[in-house]
Amino acid sequence: MENDRRVTPINGSSTLSSGFGQIGEMLTAKELEQLLKISVKTIYRYVQRGLIPYVRIQSSVRCPKRQILEWLDRQNYRP
Repeated sequence: MENDRRVTPINGSSTLSSGFGQIGEMLTAKELEQLLKISVKTIYRYVQRGLIPYVRIQSSVRCPKRQILEWLDRQNYRP
């Protein structure tokens, strides 16, 4: 898109801003493995089954951190 621009926060990760809002930080499967404490293999199984929010960029899979945190909150079962 013509209005897209790259923004590099202090922590070094990049975000993409557009007229549709801010996408936010994108996580690789390896980064998600560290965050969720589950294996990359399990993450790819979740992606394949459509259980976890993700974006496919050609053959790469990225997960929007904000959506992952929201997804985790929805998975939290409270008595």
